[in-house]
Amino acid sequence: MKLITSILVSTMMIFGFTSCSKVNNKDMVVIKDCTGSYLRFNGKDYHICNLETVANFESETEVQASFKKSNMCSSEVVIVCRMVHENEGWVYVTKIE
Repeated sequence: MKLITSILVSTMMIFGFTSCSKVNNKDMVVIKDCTGSYLRFNGKDYHICNLETVANFESETEVQASFKKSNMCSSEVVIVCRMVHENEGWVYVTKIE
């Protein structure tokens, strides 16, 4: 019984780490406000870690982009206002045009 439980837990962990971590080549919108920069995809905003990737885009610009979800942002985050922008977590933009 312990062996079966161990196998099931291991399998679930493998699928958990590999599924739904990337979004590739989708229509998105760049959103910028005083809280940071975001990619809007399917009505949800994703907070961008690597801000240099969207530096040349104005807010509300439609783009084709790919991103990878992250649990943390290793970039320095600067907050310039006390507004809350609800989002689905941190992402790293891997491609944008």
